[in-house]
Amino acid sequence: MADVRRHDRAQLLLVGALALAVILLSLSMLLNSVIFTENLATRQTHADAEKVSSLESAVVEGVGGAIEHANRRDTTSFADRNDTYYDVTNALIPTLANYSATDGVAAGIERDGVYQGTRIVDANRSTGLTNRANESDWTMVNDSRVRAFRLQVNVSSVESGDEVHIQLDNGTTHEVIVEPDGGGGAHVRIERPGDTSTCALEAGQIDVTAGSVDGEYCRGLADLSTDAPLDEPVNVSVTNGDQIRATYSLVVDRHQTGLRTAVDADNYPGSCSPPSPPTYGTASGDDPYTTPAIYAATTYLDAGTTDLDYQRTLRLAPDEVGPAATGPTFTTFNVTAGETSTIDWKVADPDGSSDVGTVNISMAYASNGTGIADQTYNGDTDQTTTFTGVPNDTAVYVNGSVSDGASLRQVTERHDTGGCSP
Repeated sequence: MADVRRHDRAQLLLVGALALAVILLSLSMLLNSVIFTENLATRQTHADAEKVSSLESAVVEGVGGAIEHANRRDTTSFADRNDTYYDVTNALIPTLANYSATDGVAAGIERDGVYQGTRIVDANRSTGLTNRANESDWTMVNDSRVRAFRLQVNVSSVESGDEVHIQLDNGTTHEVIVEPDGGGGAHVRIERPGDTSTCALEAGQIDVTAGSVDGEYCRGLADLSTDAPLDEPVNVSVTNGDQIRATYSLVVDRHQTGLRTAVDADNYPGSCSPPSPPTYGTASGDDPYTTPAIYAATTYLDAGTTDLDYQRTLRLAPDEVGPAATGPTFTTFNVTAGETSTIDWKVADPDGSSDVGTVNISMAYASNGTGIADQTYNGDTDQTTTFTGVPNDTAVYVNGSVSDGASLRQVTERHDTGGCSP
């Protein structure tokens, strides 16, 4: 009987071991199945993410290209640029959506508005970096974010001329200097606090905000593009601009009204506004000139697959450096000077907000700066300010400032209440 019991216990142990093995094998198969499924899902999600990323890149490139195309049109009308932008993107958006659908990505692409700035152009190849009065030392830009700053330089004019300085000043001066290299050629020298570097200039292409010379990476310019001063509002001025022959263009975030008034005040501080001639013309052929332009545009992207949902608002401002421009700006500043003086003004904020903060309009004697009158507005974007009892036949400065608490923009015009002499 003892042998039988031992035999039964052995059988039970064997059966138990077999059962345990089956359980462990089943658990192993189940675990492997889970791991395989998760790996497959991970691979699928990764593939979907790559598809959505490719779509986003295509939207950025396509909409950015539409902005550049609209800004290059020979027009003085912002409405025309805006219409061109919408015409181009009307064709682009369904093309991108249809293409992404064939790749398994359902896409919704919606335009969310544009922000107006100013494009500055000098397309006259026979002149240098001078203003309309052919002055070689002058202010090009005042207190503005700058993007797409490109020059095409006649290299032979550099080899036979003196050095030309482009100063970028945000409180600290940085310089882009175009000069002979001492060996019969030319180069670009970049002077930054504590650093000097050079890049050979052969084809004459300088892209300040993209950080390249002749289409190649230029460390000094790249440092300007990834660090101050181009990641914030900056003043741009030129010294010895008549020493080379070049064309150039750039886009700034200020409206024409504020930009032109600001640079005229810098270049012609004793002249009535606008001076004659002003710093810039207003149409092509009157170089250098300004036109209203699209500084930035926003687009909403909603993309999805069976395993991934993605939504993002994209801000497109080709070659903009650093964070988005946020400073409010004057879009209108029209002064009628007299014993009763009126200032018609409008301001706008880059994000489309109706609350631009505080606007101050003031008037002071040009002779000594003593204030005559001032008025402050909170949250208003469109007003007419009237000052009465202003002395007749008196030179005055009319000042406007707008602040959203984080940034401040100012305009100043000089007028004579008896009328400015020609």
